[in-house]
Amino acid sequence: MSELWVVDVETTGLDRNRHLPVEVAAIHLKTGREIHFVPFISAEALGYADPESMRINRYYERALYRDQLTDTATLNCYQDLFELLDGKTLGGANPRFDADMLIAGYEHVWRAQTRTKEPWRYRLSDLSAYTAGLFQIDPADPPGLARCCELLGVTNTAEHTALGDTRATRDCFRRAYERDKKGIGADPHA
Repeated sequence: MSELWVVDVETTGLDRNRHLPVEVAAIHLKTGREIHFVPFISAEALGYADPESMRINRYYERALYRDQLTDTATLNCYQDLFELLDGKTLGGANPRFDADMLIAGYEHVWRAQTRTKEPWRYRLSDLSAYTAGLFQIDPADPPGLARCCELLGVTNTAEHTALGDTRATRDCFRRAYERDKKGIGADPHA
């Protein structure tokens, strides 16, 4: 548990080859250290944004563009985050997506010609899969973050914000660990 970093990104869309993070957050599960930044996105890349994704993450409503870093500051933030994640476990409610989007965001500002190697451990910690096992939910249909929160009694006070979702995911992991240690797996339909 001490080396798990919970990560969440809000993005311009769901296509990992076309869309980018508009907000990045990470929390070390044991120490509580939080990292949050709004990365640089070029105007061209922003032009590929999916309107529905931007509505869901409320990019314009929250005026995230005002907090957007420069490309150099963004590169530094990604490099610092990747250094912290080096050899550690990346976890989240959808960690494969978040991991892919972190790489896409980094490559966008680094302007890499080759694929960046992921610095974190190859095995990700998936809250949705963990919760599905704990509550005997079909693993082919794992719950999303909102359902995990509901099952584990966690309130997400800032849904669809990177920091809010990361905090909720952290709290869900903690509750799931507590239930697991006590042997309190339950059928969610009971």
